[in-house]
Amino acid sequence: MITKLRLVKALVRHNGKYLLLKKSRDKYFPENVGKWECSGGLIEKGETSRQTILREVRKETGLEIKVIKKLPTLRQTDKFYDSRCDVYLIDVNSEDIKLSDEHTEYQWLRADEVRNVQLVLYASLLLEFFNNPKKYLE
Repeated sequence: MITKLRLVKALVRHNGKYLLLKKSRDKYFPENVGKWECSGGLIEKGETSRQTILREVRKETGLEIKVIKKLPTLRQTDKFYDSRCDVYLIDVNSEDIKLSDEHTEYQWLRADEVRNVQLVLYASLLLEFFNNPKKYLE
């Protein structure tokens, strides 16, 4: 049986750099522990993806955010999972992060630097946005 996942991810931006968080645990993919991801999470029942991204970024970073725009939805299907991920471009006015226990570290990177870190499974789909900043991130 294939598990359906509805997710959201935020490309959190401040002063031309993007926030990446290092995972401390992962319920679905234990091999993701110690790898980097963008803030986000599962959409809870009765929640919109926008409500989820506001909740998740605040919970994981302590930041107040401004949603700039919704980017194209990503889809990944394999023999175990059918995931749909809504992605938002987010601006924040501070780099002062208060990490939740879901992450151990954070870093701010330029869009062209993101491909140089070890990303969690499926995060490579987000590279489309980072590799084409004029198309998606302006």
